[in-house]
Amino acid sequence: MSILSRASTNALRAMSLEALRGFESAARHLSFTAAAEELCITQSAVSKQVKSLEDVLGAALFRRSGKGLSLTPEGRQLYEAARAAIGQLGAAIDRLLAVDRVSISVTTTPSFAALWLVPKLARFQAAEPGIDVRIDASEAMLNLEREGIDLAIRLNPQAPAAGDARPLLQERLMLVAAPAIAARIAEPRHILDAPLLVFHDPGARFAWMSWTQWYQRLGLMRSPKQACLYFSQYAHVLNAAVQQAGIAIGRTPMVLPMLKSGQLQVVLPEHAADGLTYQIVASSAQRPGVRQFRAWLESELAGEVIG
Repeated sequence: MSILSRASTNALRAMSLEALRGFESAARHLSFTAAAEELCITQSAVSKQVKSLEDVLGAALFRRSGKGLSLTPEGRQLYEAARAAIGQLGAAIDRLLAVDRVSISVTTTPSFAALWLVPKLARFQAAEPGIDVRIDASEAMLNLEREGIDLAIRLNPQAPAAGDARPLLQERLMLVAAPAIAARIAEPRHILDAPLLVFHDPGARFAWMSWTQWYQRLGLMRSPKQACLYFSQYAHVLNAAVQQAGIAIGRTPMVLPMLKSGQLQVVLPEHAADGLTYQIVASSAQRPGVRQFRAWLESELAGEVIG
């Protein structure tokens, strides 16, 4: 006997897996554009997929405002269910398609994944060609066992708690800009003449990324006339800085590749400050492949210093 009601059975029949994947990606990024890029489809296609689910459920899944997207209560419920189901289905398919290979899953923040981890994965693959890695980029503090994730790379403002977590390195925060803009900033007051690149954080989750705190540290008074550009993804903040759009708050290790290449320079280096601590948490430390990935990760991060 089915454990589903007739209504839920009919609703599931009307939902496509592609629509659920499109919604899950859009909900994770809070961006139809980012979801389209991730799934290699158009933004219009993602919008239609979400609309099809809203039609079936008779409820809005997103709130749309000038500040961007946010999930409705119904959207949050569906996102949590879709995320778990798609993750479990993907893990099962991986096991069926590659029974002779080792597969591990890793979760971390979108910024750390895009700016640091993903560009280095080819080095891990070259060192461990028999291990497949699945990256889950999310700001959510996921339950590793429930989501079927082997390892998490997390930021923590406090010392590691007891258990399977230990520090990898501490963030270093600094102001950065493209060389042409950095050359015009010799002292703090010169920042007032340049646009600020702001990581938009409506929930005030990342206080260390606040320009208000930086202005207090520099002894400056914020002018309402100063131009600002706001971004929901930290990677876009740094990319805008490279394009000479303004000054950004840089975070190691994510900003290091752009500093080493000369695309960005540190502004007022004497005012750099410590940020949060990176930690690695493993739910299945003894699984094949997890120890190798963890050792590689620790080795790579240990070598990350500002040149």
